[in-house]
Amino acid sequence: MKNNFNYDKLTPMLKHYVDVKNDFKDSILLYRVGDFYETFFDDAIITSKVLSLTLTGKECGHNKKAPMCGVPHHVIDNYAYKLVKHGYKVALCDQIEDPKEAKGLVKRAITRVITPGTITDMESLNKKENNYLLSLFQNKYGLSLSYCDISTGKLVTLEIRGMSSSIGRRAIDQIEKINPSEILINSDYDDNVLKSYFNDNEVFVNYIQNPKDYKSRAKLIEDHLGIANLKKISDLRLSIISLANLIDYIYKYHKDNLTHINNIEILEINNYMQLEASTRKNLELHRNLNNNTKENSLLSILDKADTVMGSRMINEYLERPLIDKVQIEKRLDIVETLLNDSILSTNISNYLSDIYDLERLVAKISYKRANARDLISIKNSIYNIPKLKEILVNHDDQNIKNIGINIPDIDFIYDLIDISIVSDPPIAITEGGMIRKGYDKSLDELKELSSSAQSKLIEYENSEKKATGIKNYKIVYNKNNGYSIEITKSNLDKVPSSYVRKQTLKNQERYTTETLEEISELILGGKDKINNLEYEIFKKVRDEILKNTIKLQALAKMIANIDTLNTFAKIARDNAYVRPEIRTDNLIKIKDSRHPVIENNLNENEFIPNDTDIGEDDNLIQIITGPNMAGKSTYMRQMAIIIILAQMGSFVPATSAQISICDQVFTRIGASDNISKGESTFMLEMNEVSSILKNSTENSFVILDEVGRGTSSDDGLSIAMAIVEYLSKKKKVKTVFATHFHELTIMENELDNVKNLKIEILEENNNLVFLRKIKKGKSDRSYGIEVAKLSGLPDEVIENAKLIMDKLGSEDVFDADKKAGVSESITEISDNKITDLKKDASVVDVNNLTPIEAMNELNKLLIKIGEL
Repeated sequence: MKNNFNYDKLTPMLKHYVDVKNDFKDSILLYRVGDFYETFFDDAIITSKVLSLTLTGKECGHNKKAPMCGVPHHVIDNYAYKLVKHGYKVALCDQIEDPKEAKGLVKRAITRVITPGTITDMESLNKKENNYLLSLFQNKYGLSLSYCDISTGKLVTLEIRGMSSSIGRRAIDQIEKINPSEILINSDYDDNVLKSYFNDNEVFVNYIQNPKDYKSRAKLIEDHLGIANLKKISDLRLSIISLANLIDYIYKYHKDNLTHINNIEILEINNYMQLEASTRKNLELHRNLNNNTKENSLLSILDKADTVMGSRMINEYLERPLIDKVQIEKRLDIVETLLNDSILSTNISNYLSDIYDLERLVAKISYKRANARDLISIKNSIYNIPKLKEILVNHDDQNIKNIGINIPDIDFIYDLIDISIVSDPPIAITEGGMIRKGYDKSLDELKELSSSAQSKLIEYENSEKKATGIKNYKIVYNKNNGYSIEITKSNLDKVPSSYVRKQTLKNQERYTTETLEEISELILGGKDKINNLEYEIFKKVRDEILKNTIKLQALAKMIANIDTLNTFAKIARDNAYVRPEIRTDNLIKIKDSRHPVIENNLNENEFIPNDTDIGEDDNLIQIITGPNMAGKSTYMRQMAIIIILAQMGSFVPATSAQISICDQVFTRIGASDNISKGESTFMLEMNEVSSILKNSTENSFVILDEVGRGTSSDDGLSIAMAIVEYLSKKKKVKTVFATHFHELTIMENELDNVKNLKIEILEENNNLVFLRKIKKGKSDRSYGIEVAKLSGLPDEVIENAKLIMDKLGSEDVFDADKKAGVSESITEISDNKITDLKKDASVVDVNNLTPIEAMNELNKLLIKIGEL
């Protein structure tokens, strides 16, 4: 503690605060005092700064004041979340006995510890994303990842077996997909790749000791999740440990089982397309590369869901595209039906638009933190479910019909809430005003008695005003003093002798009488009884809903499913997407493919589509040459994105598409130095290429962009040629390789499965026009100087560059004379003060653009050029 406060001289309450704090030194301790959670000493100073609240003080018992800062108890979740977002754990110390019955200091104890992965407040969470707490257990046999969103109840486990050095890398790919807010990991884990990852990334990590008794870990799972769930994972010994650690952490401060956490999903990662973290990042699937937001990502195009549950499922589909043809086709069948039946699609949207986040509302009930307004939200959410079920069940398409059939009947929940809870209840659940008249006879009788007492109070006030002749005679209520008769000092001579003085104020006196005390007892005693009875009735209604948790969770999943597929149909309708034909023969043929994000940012018909044809035995590897800014990267990215969309079960941006299922999509596009790890751009590039060469299969799809350019020309070309040959002969994997190494194009003649492609361009009057079309053949040069001219470099720089290029391109360029000539030209440029010239140049700041933003700028520029 700051200021060296003497513990022995502290007040009893502050002594207890310090004692509790000593057990939770890594947390901000919020200590319940009346209607507030208070912090003291160092925690108060931190809380005041983080939450921008006034720092006050509390007497310590030795003529000093302890720093103090507090927040109202009814908004604690919001404030606790803000502290957690600033990197702090928060421990809540609550009163565990009624202050009215306490003898001395009210008993208190820690009831919750709030961390990034244990936040349940709906207002604090990202509505469209899961908030996962992840438990990782690793030993010499492999590792397991178990993760839970305790705000929805979703609980998943997976194992990665083996002893190879790639285990850590594979685990990181899964962690990136899961995107947990907090990670638990056994303190004796031993994987250098993971250690480096945790050190280099801002991850909230808790290191925990693992009990050695395996049976106790299994028993913990059985106690909280049931024997059926334990049997489900009986062969997954690593998962049992990671799950037990996770459950232990979740239940540390919860005595009762959390009903909404009731099912373990076993994730078989080999049942989904594998997307490395670098691939997901390069393709900007979920976040753009500039500011790591959803804007201009593929998800921003896809997430047009009507419910937040649908949004979360779309995100999940994008993380894990399918590789099973039957499952993909089933999704596509439903999307096609919804696309063709626009009336059905519109009706579904209308019914879904009023649905709240049922998953998180059920979780709030399970945590016993739901109020009456949450129940009304559930009621309003299920109001249209019978109508939705009816239109689905009565549809001709069997898949649509089956969705309707599987929607559970929850009318009784609607009826229960409708007859028990008023339509606009208060936030508080202990102060009455929640229960409808007619729902409970005893409550109605109490309210009638209370109403009668209120009438008596009014009658008594009027009669006493008349009897005393005091015109401003009034009866007032105060929370601390109850009901009192308030008389101004100018009328004190008229106060009857039977009145008993209660309180003296500046301008008036307060009195009571025997009659007023009797009426007051009727009112206040009745009010307490009413509030207590309403609270008990509310808890019974809440518990009755909780009994139907599984039904409500099944309903939420069905809503998310139909919402996701209906969203895919709406996107296809709005953007002219087509149904892909799913194949298994390794061929990919796309007619008029488009990049879904870039075309969305352009005017109609501005995007130039391209065809794709790859996968035949003589056409597995395609080498693309052509100038920068001509569209190579766009073309390659849109191929990968279309494959991913198709395997998600979505229609794709093209006029026709035949997609063979890919087990993995790899990209090697761009890189930056990692100085902290001592890795250059070239090293990062080689690391990523190494992973591709090791892990790709003949069913994979690979994008390589300018591999080898990070080192000398000779080294880079040699590496690029060796990579192409390895992919051609050893891996036989579908690969698109964009390069400025024109020498690489000779490999079409050397290898029987390599083809050359180029970006079509047009040179007119010394101007370069990009036609943005891919066709067979090869480019003879990169047109770098022409591109530099388009970017706005001064004419003098361009002309000197041409001179240097001519000299470099002549014979014996590397003899002494030629070197001197080149040096002279460079000197000329220097003498002309390049720095000054650049100030006048109009150059796009490409360093601060994401790839997609850069492509958008490029396309706008190309349109202008084409109009010349």
